[in-house]
Order: sequence, then C-alpha cells, then structure tokens
Amino acid sequence: MPTRPDHLHRLPVALGPVHDETLGSYLHRLAVANNRPASFLARLLGPLPPEFSPLSNTTAGWNPHSPDRLATLSGRPTPHLARALPALADFLSPHGPGQRTERLISRPCRCCTACRSPTASVVITLSPAHVHLCPRHQFWTRSTHDIPLVALPEVIEAQRRLDQLARRHRQTGRALDPARKIVEDWSSSGMPIDLGKEWTDRLDRVEGLAVSKRISAEARSHLASFPEIVVLTHLILDPPTSAIDPKALYLATTTELSRRFARIYTTLGTQDPLYRRFCLHRDHDFRSLRTMGRRLPNDLAPQQVNGSLPDR
Repeated sequence: MPTRPDHLHRLPVALGPVHDETLGSYLHRLAVANNRPASFLARLLGPLPPEFSPLSNTTAGWNPHSPDRLATLSGRPTPHLARALPALADFLSPHGPGQRTERLISRPCRCCTACRSPTASVVITLSPAHVHLCPRHQFWTRSTHDIPLVALPEVIEAQRRLDQLARRHRQTGRALDPARKIVEDWSSSGMPIDLGKEWTDRLDRVEGLAVSKRISAEARSHLASFPEIVVLTHLILDPPTSAIDPKALYLATTTELSRRFARIYTTLGTQDPLYRRFCLHRDHDFRSLRTMGRRLPNDLAPQQVNGSLPDR
C-alpha cells in the first residue's frame, strides 16, 4: 500500500518538471537525479502503469493523496506541478476545459532540453499535433534525432503556414493524418502530379547532413514531403468548393492542386487516394467542418467505390 504523505520525505535532489512534460518522463528524471528506480517512485503514487516508461502519462489508480505525495517527493507545491504536468492538472480538475488542440507525445529539441533540464538526455512532452519542428533552434523533431533545417527553409515556411491554419482550425492535427496518408499512397502507387524533383532535392539535402545515417527512411520521407502535406491539409480544412458531390469536389481539388504546384494533376478517378481518403467522405464526414467546431472524423480509411470519374 502506498506510503501516507506524512511518512514521505523530500528527495535529496529537488527537480522541477518541464512545461507540458509527461508524468513518466518527470518521474524517470527525478529517479535518475536521486539514484532511485523510477518504478519505485511511481508506486508511491499509485499502481504502476503497464509498460511504465518516460512516455507514460496516466494517473489511473491514483487516489486523493497522490498529488500531495508527488509534491512531497519533488519539493514543489502541487499548483506549481499542475501548471507543468497536464496529467496532474486533469486529475485535479477532471471537468476542466482541457486542451484546446489535440496533443501528441513529443519531445523538445536537444537545445531546448539542455536549457530546461541540463542533466537530462531526453525529455518527453505533449505538444500540439501540428507542431513538427522547433522554430527557435530550427530542428525537425518528428524523428528520433534532431534534423537541422538550415538547408530546408521551405520546411520552416510550411510549419509557419501550418501554425496559421491551427489558429483558425481546432482540429488541424486530425486533417494532417489523411493528408500524409494521401501523399504516402501517391508515392507508393504512382504520382498523379510530378513532385519527384522537389522530394529528391530535399532528400539530397538531408542526406548531406551528418545525422542522416541515424534517421529512418520513413522519417526522411516525411520531412521531404512535408510542404506538400501542408498544402493538402489546407485544402482538407478549406476545400476549394462547397459542392457536396464527391466528383465535383475531386475535380475542384485537383484543379487547385495544379494551380498551387504549377503543373498538371492527372486525374485518376475513384482509384486516386485523394478521392478515396478525402473527397468520397466529405458529404457525411467533412460537411460539418464549419458548423461543428471544425471536427474531423477519426476513421478516414479508404472504401471500395464503383464507377469512375471523367478526366478533365
């Protein structure tokens, strides 16, 4: 049974949390600083979460004494901890407004980590789903290793445009998922619009970096296609037509993509990932974007479609 708060003592090394840090990350850093097992500290607060790691961010099994226990161990007041630890804040105010934007497990770049926690090799945080890089230090952080973006200014500019979208659309992070899947499907099944030169050029610039050998092929491809993913995300959130008919939406979207990329988009009809993952679903899934808080569906899986679309 967990120790009562008055039987606990402050750990020798008091360590504050980083803003938006996960509970697992904070407990692991606190444990390392005090030469104790992280699982031991976690058990003082409640049942040990399954597969406990720095990515863990659950208060399942906590009781009303758990926040006080954490405050005692860390030497930090509970309100101070709650301002930095979202899971603790949610536990203390379960009916609060919550986060305005969807957040994902992420990490700050190495420079931000060094500034916030000089002794930590890595800090795990929750960040908005649309944030892919550190604008201050210009590192791509959607990989296991930071990727310098000095040689990729178009990626930094794409993130700036995505930030603007996120300020207008609450569920921008949700729209990013189908946009990325459409681009991945294009790459694997034949490109309806020739973006190979841009992607190859960006990949060459990434491969010229010292860190490139430690980056997965998937992470490199994501980085190389990011500006085009942002363009698609914009069109998913703000379609070029209000037409409900998926064929009309598809043709209007391909025309707009041709205009934005200054090259011909070859319409592929119902087999096009753009049609299957976006246009086909807009009638019943995307029609409420403007009237219901810009909510996007969770399931955008492709479906079998009969018939074909006319070529332009």
